[in-house]
Amino acid sequence: MTQDEARLLLAGIRVLTHRLERGPTPEELADLLDMADSQVRIRLTILADLGIAALVTSAFETHAEVRDESLVVQLAEAEGPAISEDLKAFDEKKRAESERMSQLFESGAQDALRDDKHRRMDEDLQDIRGRKPRNPFGED
Repeated sequence: MTQDEARLLLAGIRVLTHRLERGPTPEELADLLDMADSQVRIRLTILADLGIAALVTSAFETHAEVRDESLVVQLAEAEGPAISEDLKAFDEKKRAESERMSQLFESGAQDALRDDKHRRMDEDLQDIRGRKPRNPFGED
């Protein structure tokens, strides 16, 4: 994580804290920054480990708070291309999986699969009902 990314997250926390009058959830922060929820959670966890931010968990939700922004200077100013490429590949994979799942449910393919499974189960049940039970005492 770079200093710029950390400052972006901290600014997002401040903006949402002002708007909502409470600490934002990672999902709300992800929506504001147009980032994946998992990516925001990972970065918030890194910031929490460094003492820059805190993830406060209550009985109802988890929200983020700014702790000590002066510690941001501990982070690198720029990140190597290998890590950012890996993050992009991971995000693209998750996005593709999400699109595939949404298409599956929107296209009705899930309903067809469910109906086919129910039809096969019904055929198996009819097959079982049509058979003569085995004689527990052996053959006559």
